Amino acid sequence: MAQPVVDFFSFVMSTSVVYLLSGLGMVISGRSGIFLVFNEGVMQASASIAFLTAYFSGGNLLLGLTGGALTAAIFGLLLSVFCVTLKQNQFVVGLSLFIMGEGIANYAYKLAFLNTSVTPRIPTLHPLQIPYLSNIPYIGQIVFSQNAVFYFAIVLAICIWYLLYRTNIGLNIRAAGERPRVADTMGVNVFTLRYISTIAGSALIGLAGAYLPFFYTGAYTYSLVNGRGWISIAVALLGGWAPIKTLFAAIVFSGFDVFSIYGQLLNLPVPADFLLMVPFIATLIILIQVYRTAELPQALGKNYNRESLEE
Repeated sequence: MAQPVVDFFSFVMSTSVVYLLSGLGMVISGRSGIFLVFNEGVMQASASIAFLTAYFSGGNLLLGLTGGALTAAIFGLLLSVFCVTLKQNQFVVGLSLFIMGEGIANYAYKLAFLNTSVTPRIPTLHPLQIPYLSNIPYIGQIVFSQNAVFYFAIVLAICIWYLLYRTNIGLNIRAAGERPRVADTMGVNVFTLRYISTIAGSALIGLAGAYLPFFYTGAYTYSLVNGRGWISIAVALLGGWAPIKTLFAAIVFSGFDVFSIYGQLLNLPVPADFLLMVPFIATLIILIQVYRTAELPQALGKNYNRESLEE
């Protein structure tokens, strides 16, 4: 296998972290019945806050990632208050928080570097080679020579799968997203589970946003997320709101993302603007193909009201 091919797939794996973390956030929240649509704005806000946290802490990437996750968790809490407690429309509130996230991201960055003419930068994540496994031809460089966040995301996908399908807590979460009234009559606190799931899922989406400046350039830009938040919704849909399937869906969408970047570097006889459209065109095609057969939680996007006669 030629080295450029190995480099391509290695980059696909690294980039898939963004889609995997945000997709897993969609899975956790969606399984409880809350549909997150604020991903794009929340990822942008988390990327901004994570960058600022890392920059002013002397390049502490772990602290930056934590700051990004906590920022998104606050958005998840706000969404829970409006949708779980106040029973407001999930999509209207989500879109409002998306706009709010975009505004906070740009305002916070401008406020921090108002009089700076040089682009601020922070260290980027370095590859962490797994002993012995990284020496496997081709596979070692593609899979076992990634950064620490990549390994964390893979382990997290497995842990979430175990939580949802092998524990009573996971059963209750899925019940809250399928038949909340039945779950409520069985003693399951649907409201608490939706709060926890939404905040946890939002934190993972924030972690995905925080990963962007730490992985790509070590700098923050206003177009850093570049539609990946919207695509993460398609990742969860293709993954059927299941953690392991979402892992493979993330790799698929990451492949299209990386192809659009590599196509420009290789000077393909195709307009650069068209290459930038590739991930979104692929998203539309995949959504058309899978939407009708996709298995969605029955109560996804529907607020639960004990006093209502309907589910």
